[in-house]
Amino acid sequence: MGFYQEFGADGTPSGTGASVHDAVRSAGEWDEDRIAAYLESSTEIYSTMGAERDVITRDAWISGAGSLVTDGTWLWPAELEHYVRWHHVALPAEFVAHIRANDYASPALSPERALEIFNEYFGRDASDDSDPRRTALKPFLTWYLPELTTASSQALIKQLGTAGLSVTHPLTDALFGFRERAYGRREPLVGGRDLLAASLVDGQYYELEFQCWMAYDQPVTANVQRLAPSTQKVTVQIADVPSADREEAVTALVRTLDQDAAHCLGFVTDRVGTSGEQDWDRILVGSGERLAVWPDIVGIRRERLSAHPELDAAMATDYGPLAVFHRPEL
Repeated sequence: MGFYQEFGADGTPSGTGASVHDAVRSAGEWDEDRIAAYLESSTEIYSTMGAERDVITRDAWISGAGSLVTDGTWLWPAELEHYVRWHHVALPAEFVAHIRANDYASPALSPERALEIFNEYFGRDASDDSDPRRTALKPFLTWYLPELTTASSQALIKQLGTAGLSVTHPLTDALFGFRERAYGRREPLVGGRDLLAASLVDGQYYELEFQCWMAYDQPVTANVQRLAPSTQKVTVQIADVPSADREEAVTALVRTLDQDAAHCLGFVTDRVGTSGEQDWDRILVGSGERLAVWPDIVGIRRERLSAHPELDAAMATDYGPLAVFHRPEL
């Protein structure tokens, strides 16, 4: 319920489904505050990163709009709570009766049940890493770092900010993302910079995904994976950045690298994504698989060059401890 046609489209009607404008009322239910609290306190099974404008007044931002919330029986978008509380949007009578029958307390869901609902909604196994929507990189910049410590994780967050990429929303100062344990359980990563820094160094989390902001309306998605106890990988996907702004995003990321080049274990920049299918983990920090498709730029630790005879004829420039290769001109 509550999937109105304006949601997720910057307020522009999609042409299908009901309009939220038709559900607005001058007053809500007598227990509206408790109903809204139920909507807000239920289990979030899918989190989006960012904020969207209130499509009715256009004067407020709703953090996490597009996230999915459930009580195990009903499913709704997270922003519905805002519209009920501030615009008295009508809810299905049977759902209101359901909330009252639960005495306004949303049932606790097990992680297994939450994942089951997630998979049912999306029509797939959300934990299957073979799904191309999880693995396709498209345009990206990836770099490798030694295991992050409290100091280096805080430094990374600061470096991103200095380069023009804030890890919290410029208007709400809120962090949006996920963190995933090694056995596949994903949980929302919602808070601030301190929570992100702590999660980056917490060994129980295999992967973190969060939003960086070039401006209040221009996010890029960052992903940090723990490849080994001594190595972590940072990937920033720039596919969603308009082509006209993509170079600005790449420049900001390069500025981030420049601030700590001495500790970089390797990096790859691919503005188009043609090399995304290569196993860059093995090429740059692993067993030394050969580079088969050129990205725009690749940086490899000098001591690893012996594992890459395919680069013998290529010209390199120095970048801290790395030898940097640009795609040869055809």
